[in-house]
Amino acid sequence: MQLKPKPPRIGSAKMRRGLMAASCALLGAAGARAQDTHAAPADSGILEDWSVDSALAYYHEDGRIQAIEPIVNVSKLFADGETLSLNATFDSLSGSSPNGALTSHTAQTFSSPSGKAAHRYSTAPGQLPVDPNYEDDRIAVGANWSVPITRVTQVSVGGKVSGEDDFYSVTLDASIAHDFNEKNTTLSLGLYDEFDSLRPIGGAPAAGSDYALAEKTGDKTKDGVGALLGLTQVMTRNWLSEINVSVDRFKGYLNDPYKFTSIIDGAGSTLGYEYENRPDQRTRKSAYWDNRIAWSTRLSTAASLRYMSDNWGVRSDTAQAHLHWSLSDNRYVEPSIRWYRQTAAAFYTPFILSTSEVPMAYQSSDSRLGPFHALTFGFKYAQKLPGFGGRAESEFSVRAEYYQQILDERTPTPAGLQGLDLYPDLKAILIQVGWRF
Repeated sequence: MQLKPKPPRIGSAKMRRGLMAASCALLGAAGARAQDTHAAPADSGILEDWSVDSALAYYHEDGRIQAIEPIVNVSKLFADGETLSLNATFDSLSGSSPNGALTSHTAQTFSSPSGKAAHRYSTAPGQLPVDPNYEDDRIAVGANWSVPITRVTQVSVGGKVSGEDDFYSVTLDASIAHDFNEKNTTLSLGLYDEFDSLRPIGGAPAAGSDYALAEKTGDKTKDGVGALLGLTQVMTRNWLSEINVSVDRFKGYLNDPYKFTSIIDGAGSTLGYEYENRPDQRTRKSAYWDNRIAWSTRLSTAASLRYMSDNWGVRSDTAQAHLHWSLSDNRYVEPSIRWYRQTAAAFYTPFILSTSEVPMAYQSSDSRLGPFHALTFGFKYAQKLPGFGGRAESEFSVRAEYYQQILDERTPTPAGLQGLDLYPDLKAILIQVGWRF
């Protein structure tokens, strides 16, 4: 997870990306599908020999952020086995974004940049402090080129560029895959390098500084490098298993410049706020295991497990299962379920006690770094349709997902804050419409 320095987009940007990833699910296999795409007749024009995957996703949190995300991926398989894939994504977000402050019995007023200008807003007593004018647009484009250098070895290179009002990112990646054992075993190695430029509206606040002083600095940067080693094995005619391990490291400005933490006294009264302060480097390690089994010509399943740990103290477990059931030759459904759990970062704190004798070297109230578990329930329906541009067929699909996040540990609070919902759960839905041809 890359904690990009912007207001949280779901109670947690990680959760939004995890859920919005559903809109990319059909795009992930675009390269593989391109290998099965037959050449279109000459009169198909610009789309000749190209496979197209597209999706439009709508995401909505209960009382917070909503997003609209169109995605398109086009790929082409050349006669010599080379594959070119191009993709583009646009995110449009709006709604109310939590700023990190603690709910209080009294009204709270903030002055914070959001969208394209600074403004003031107030939160009523007993309400979660959120910026009600949050909006952001993001566009990302990417490309990947795969080349078979021998009958059993393939090399891929790619890149991605994305931009927002206050954030720009460039990523380059390369990988190599080699087949063994009569192509029943594949070993792969991938590397990537990411550079991010952060230009917070109004300037990046000094880490750990007093919110009221508005002590700002200039633009910031962060860099990330990562590697992934994977092994895919054909276990039987109906069972495919994959395992990979990865490590990545980011360094530089890893704070969210728009988030701060409440400072309260022993009675629970808010005395002020402090901008968050995170370490300037983060290393993550993860292991992933996926199994896909075809039980019959109409029924197959996919199940995966993932474990991640980092030097911030965060540990996470993920379990996910999909069922693919063909209702007929032209229709299928895919119910799915995903379970996620993580521990808190060592420096996560929902508030700062002014009476504390030992101040924390680092602190953040960002819920993305808190302890919680989450469940996602999904259902997809797909229907094959007449082809487009001379193709034999196309596919239309609709996916719906429901997400619920629940905090696992609630920090004891002063008696003066009793009766307040300091740790609200998060609920969200995702609707995706896709078309492949």
